Amino acid sequence: MDKYLLTFELHEDDKAKEVAIHGTPEGLQSLAQALLKLVKNTKEGHFNHDHLMSEKWGGSELTSEPQSEESELLNHVKVYCWKGSEFQS
Repeated sequence: MDKYLLTFELHEDDKAKEVAIHGTPEGLQSLAQALLKLVKNTKEGHFNHDHLMSEKWGGSELTSEPQSEESELLNHVKVYCWKGSEFQS
């Protein structure tokens, strides 16, 4: 699986926080499929969520090696899908 890369990395400076997503085509395709599956499985009037975790945190969706020395690697990303009347705007 050496071609697979998907990381979420947090970069902070005095002015802002930024999340960078690094991925190979395979990693970004896996992210897209996870998002589409979450949308498909969220019923009207409810919300659903999914966890993306690195191997260090017991998952296999995220890569464990950061791609930037100035960033903090996020080992756990939760993605929420809100659908219908439960959405809080």
